[in-house]
Amino acid sequence: MNTKDLVINWQEIAKLWDDFVEDSPQGTVFAKTDFINALGVPFQIITVYFREKIVAGTVILFSHDGNTLPAPFAFTPYQGLLLADNSNKPDHKRNGEEFLISTWFIEKLVDKFDKFSLAHSWQFQDIRPFQWYNYHTPENRKFEVQLRYTGILNLTKFENFDCYLSYIRAVRRQEMRKAINNKLSIKVSENIEILDKLQREVWAKQGIENIEKESYLLKSITQQSLEKGFGILKVCYFSETSVSAILFLFDKKRGYYMFAGNNPEYRESGGSTFLLLDFIQECFKRKLQEVDFVGVNSPNRGDYKLSFNPEIKPYFVTHYDLYK
Repeated sequence: MNTKDLVINWQEIAKLWDDFVEDSPQGTVFAKTDFINALGVPFQIITVYFREKIVAGTVILFSHDGNTLPAPFAFTPYQGLLLADNSNKPDHKRNGEEFLISTWFIEKLVDKFDKFSLAHSWQFQDIRPFQWYNYHTPENRKFEVQLRYTGILNLTKFENFDCYLSYIRAVRRQEMRKAINNKLSIKVSENIEILDKLQREVWAKQGIENIEKESYLLKSITQQSLEKGFGILKVCYFSETSVSAILFLFDKKRGYYMFAGNNPEYRESGGSTFLLLDFIQECFKRKLQEVDFVGVNSPNRGDYKLSFNPEIKPYFVTHYDLYK
């Protein structure tokens, strides 16, 4: 591959981008334009072509006054560099070509933007093009690289949902049985206000200050996902009382644990675990390959998510600021 054959497109067509995201190993629901439109901020889709085929791309988000926004944006864990599917190539060739494309692409982005940051999918593991930028001129600005973690549950490792249950932490099975014994029920819902109300309870407990801003995004993402068909909202009830609510997002690869709100008066009911396990069962029914728990970066929530037996996967956020 010769970089002379690479061409950059600074304004990609949404349909072409969404098709590329579907096929890219790094593609997630968060890179799709249906999701990005729900964020309510301007954005730019940038792609790299090799012989009339998209081989790489990314999305840059902007504030309304035109400044690039830092990654990760709220409730948007991954919007980083995506590459074409090269799994049919030998590793040495794939690694070499992807490194070359990524390096070339980064140089073009630096020439265009004084400041930008990307939150990469956990499937993007070769971070060297960012680490080695200006390697031979250490006096010049480099990328700041931050390490984060998520939990990925590989559903293909289990024959079925019942088999999977034997691998989760025992207390989670106990909570599920408690919920069943307490006659809790689960229903599909389109009532965004229930999720918002219960999520506000969680945010208040966590000490989140700007709840209204968080609530606006939750409602926008939930509404967009339900209308466009890439999300499902379910509510767990005790009689007529909503105990827990969860929004899961989906693409053709995996399900994403997005929002979860809980009624503090029913904390010991087992409802939240019952509802989350119901969604994991939904992913089995849809024959998805994975469940992404969307971050295990806080001690309490991280431990809770890991009790459902996902694998810990590292991912990276890269920041560039010419004047910092």
